Amino acid sequence: MSGQYVVLSRKYRPKVLGDLIGQEMLAKALKSCIDNSKIPHAFLFHGIRGVGKTTTARILSRCLSCLGSDGLTNTTSQPCGVCRSCLAIDRDQHMDIMEFDAASRTGVDDIREIIDSSQYAPILGRYKIYIIDEIHMLSKSAFNALLKTLEEPPQHVKFIFATTEIHKIPETILSRCMIFQLKPVSNSSLSEYLNSISEREGYILEQSARDTIAEESGGSVRDSLSILEQAIMLSPDDKRITSEVVISMLGGATNQEIEEVLLSILSADTKGALSKMEELISKGADPFVIYKSIQNSLYKLIVKSVNGEENPHNHHSIQNLLYLWQILLRQTENMNNAENPEHVLNAAVVILSITASLQNIGDLSIKDESPSSNGQVMDKILRKFDGIRVNEIE
Repeated sequence: MSGQYVVLSRKYRPKVLGDLIGQEMLAKALKSCIDNSKIPHAFLFHGIRGVGKTTTARILSRCLSCLGSDGLTNTTSQPCGVCRSCLAIDRDQHMDIMEFDAASRTGVDDIREIIDSSQYAPILGRYKIYIIDEIHMLSKSAFNALLKTLEEPPQHVKFIFATTEIHKIPETILSRCMIFQLKPVSNSSLSEYLNSISEREGYILEQSARDTIAEESGGSVRDSLSILEQAIMLSPDDKRITSEVVISMLGGATNQEIEEVLLSILSADTKGALSKMEELISKGADPFVIYKSIQNSLYKLIVKSVNGEENPHNHHSIQNLLYLWQILLRQTENMNNAENPEHVLNAAVVILSITASLQNIGDLSIKDESPSSNGQVMDKILRKFDGIRVNEIE
């Protein structure tokens, strides 16, 4: 259907190794394998969601299947795009490239189906290629069934596996694969990529907006494109995407607002910090996003302190900042389990700001994990609550 809408992650999915985002070393290694005809029978790509594992598997299958414009070319890292094999791949109709989702096909019977079909010669290309996504989801019996074929596969068979949880794959499988890690894409690379996609879509993406999207994506290209797509839908008629649009869409706050909250915390201004939190929540900010933003802001301050960068607003030692960081980490589970995360967030802000008022936060270090020791630490903190009304915390 000609007018069907295609999401950005599919519309701009890379088709050649050189187009992979932030995976230059991987592309170089695969190019070397292919061009030197040193192609293993099994590849395993692992990394976080959305960094290009399945995309790389598809590009690799294209490289291995390309026959060249003359129909005689060997495997190549630069597929021609015009041979019958390349054209069949573009239409998702290549009979020798089979893609399985191990998350939904986890049983031994599914693997036996692959094993049985692998005995037959390829029809269109030079290899029968099996792409198994999320392979860590296979059952133990399915892994055992795959093992023998993986150890001694037919010459015309290639396996390409992808996973987000490599630690769940048996060592016996891993030892028979060439393993490649796809790293989270850096914020700078994501920012540049988002800018190029925006321009191709006819939009202006402000620097601060694309930096915010890149940071929120956590190194995932797919996540960054999904956020950009939402921002495009919410952008005004002038087709300019601002940081305000992105932050509002994500339910967060501006960097300046978060820094003001953190400054109040570090200055032990409990009432001021709570007042700023109330203002952010009243504007529709998501408590989880605010919590994460405070964590990120505090982490950046720790890194700056480690690097010896002076900050006139920070009078705390690295040890003190790390202790505050630990408090935030310990509250994460409470945030996830709370019926009202806003209350946990406010309580965390109170604990942080009161702890920051102590001259030596190290005095709170718990060397004895006994309940009585924990009680003594809390007593020290709670004694600082004088003058704070309950309704201000809630």
